Amino acid sequence: MREILKIDRLLFYLLIFILIGNVTGCSTEPVETDLLLPVEFSSIPLNLILTSPSVDKLEIRVRGNSEQIEKIKTIDLKYSVDLYTDLASDPAGEKVFIDPRIYYIPVLKKRIFIPRGVKIISVSPAYIKVSLEKKVVKSFSVSAPYTGVAAPGYVALSARIEPSTITLTGPESVIESIKSLKTKPIDLTKVNESFKKKMPLDLKGLNLKPEPAIATVFIPVEKKQIIKIFKNIPLELKNAKKKDSVAPLKIRLTIKGGHDMLNRKGIKDEIKVSIDVKGLKPGIYVRSAVIDLPLELIMTDAEPEIFTVKIE
Repeated sequence: MREILKIDRLLFYLLIFILIGNVTGCSTEPVETDLLLPVEFSSIPLNLILTSPSVDKLEIRVRGNSEQIEKIKTIDLKYSVDLYTDLASDPAGEKVFIDPRIYYIPVLKKRIFIPRGVKIISVSPAYIKVSLEKKVVKSFSVSAPYTGVAAPGYVALSARIEPSTITLTGPESVIESIKSLKTKPIDLTKVNESFKKKMPLDLKGLNLKPEPAIATVFIPVEKKQIIKIFKNIPLELKNAKKKDSVAPLKIRLTIKGGHDMLNRKGIKDEIKVSIDVKGLKPGIYVRSAVIDLPLELIMTDAEPEIFTVKIE
């Protein structure tokens, strides 16, 4: 009987040992880890603009068991700065006017909502530096710069932009520093016809809000106009007899037209200069010449302007 009791007692102690071992095995030592919390700003006064917060993330160190730590890593934690609450009340709870200047806002652990059982060991930084500036609204004329070169013989004229003025909202110091407002550059490489394009403004990363943010740019592309001088173009006497004559025999013309046309091979032979002497009686006459040019060409000067015609 005693032997049976001894065995039962041994089994009892063995069971207790196993239970204690299981409990001990289920518990884990606390672990620590670092987390980054994005900082969000809200309740910015309507007449002010937040320009340069010192940080956009907080680093916090937390402690908990491994299961809690793994869980907290899956939570979308954020730190919210309510500027009106943080800046518009003094410690006594009285409302104060928020001036445009630099403020240092303390980081409060109680605003970081973490699961129960997890402890915040440290938060860095302890303060968030924010700069508030006066909000300014101002309208600017817009221009569109070009890059690249149009197709040979073509040229882009000044762009037309709709709307022609853009309203910018931003910090006073930034708005007052703007000398001109432009769209992003428009590439003209190899273009040979007019086109339009929607273009964003080139704000160079400044903290500005444009209205509207996109401008429609119309780019007129035309054949390049050049001026070219043609020398020694022969003058023809129409309906003249063999002995009839004209002096001088040649003319010099200054002609304006498209680059491609004026440089076309044989264009000089297409220019006709003549004087019709039909019906003229013998004698000496002073006459101007008729100049016949291909379409799209314009004569800007002729030398000489008058000729002496002798009819026998």
